[in-house]
This record gives sequence, structure tokens and C-alpha cells, in this order.
Amino acid sequence: MSAEDEALKRKFRGLEGGQLRVDSLFVVHGLNIFDENGRLFFRRAGMSPPRGRFIGSYGAEFGVPKFLRVEWRDKIEMEPDGALKRGLPGDAFYGGTILGDYTIPVASRIPDALLEEKRRNGGGFRLKIRIHPDGPLIGWDLERAPGSAPDGSKFHHAGGDFQEAFIYNGKALRKGWFIHPRTGERIETDF
Repeated sequence: MSAEDEALKRKFRGLEGGQLRVDSLFVVHGLNIFDENGRLFFRRAGMSPPRGRFIGSYGAEFGVPKFLRVEWRDKIEMEPDGALKRGLPGDAFYGGTILGDYTIPVASRIPDALLEEKRRNGGGFRLKIRIHPDGPLIGWDLERAPGSAPDGSKFHHAGGDFQEAFIYNGKALRKGWFIHPRTGERIETDF
């Protein structure tokens, strides 16, 4: 194991994975997300806003992936990718033209303070991915009991490129936001 991998094992000790939340700000087809080893981390034939989101769980060698390669295509036909022949689980979406292909760091961006807080006080770690036409956005937080965060929500130590709005009884108590991947502008949202 490399020195970098040893450091990641120490940094993320006790975090083998968590909740994965993936959504998109536009209609996207043939979405494939691969981890640093080229394994399929997530796939979806199509996603569209505002309700086209996925919430599930994930596992990762170091607690979170070192980086993710995110791609989407202009069609959703499934063509064999040979993953099973390579000993990898699942088939990715192939065929058509790649419209987006981005590699983004993940593990290096997760703050040590969040991981220490999780070890001290618990909570569910959430890794969040939002697909933007100009590149994917990465976010994270710890989920605890409703009303336990400083803003009245249940999400502590939220960070990254975006944060969802805090909506209670159908009313937005805090706007959401994201950092535009190309311009760096912070954009407020109602979701």
C-alpha cells in the first residue's frame, strides 16, 4: 500500500461508506460514475430535475473514493462494456457520443473536522453528487436528528460545491446554493 493510501486509511478510519445522493440540474442520459480503480460507482439511464434524484448507500475502500470520473452520453442504449470479463461488477452505459467527461477529487476535499465530529458524536455521512452541464459538483455532510443543526435542519458540517435548501413543512427556511463549476459564482436555489 502506498504512503498516500496509508494516510487515507488513517484519515477515514471507521468510515467504510455512507449515504450516496445523486441528482442533476438538467436532463442527463447514460450517466456513469467510476471510482479511482475504474470500477462502476454509480450509473443511471436518465435523470432529470427536480425529482430525478437517487438516494442509496455506497461503500468505498477508503471511506470515500479518492476521485470520481463522471461521464454522460447523448443516448441511453446499453452496450456491453466487458466489465464482467474484467471481473468488475455491473455494466456501464456505452454507445453514442460522450457529452460530459470529468474527473474530480473527492477524498482530499473532505475536511478532517467533519470526520472527527463523526467519530465523536456520530451521525450518518452523506456523499452528494450533483450533475451540472459544466461539470459535476461534490458535497458532503453529517445527518443527525431533525432540528439538531445550528440552522434547525438535521445536516451538520455541510460543505463542498453545493448545499440543498432547508425545507420544512413545504417552506424554504434556508436557500440552497451551488458553486458554478466554470465561473466559480455562488448561485442560490430553492432546492
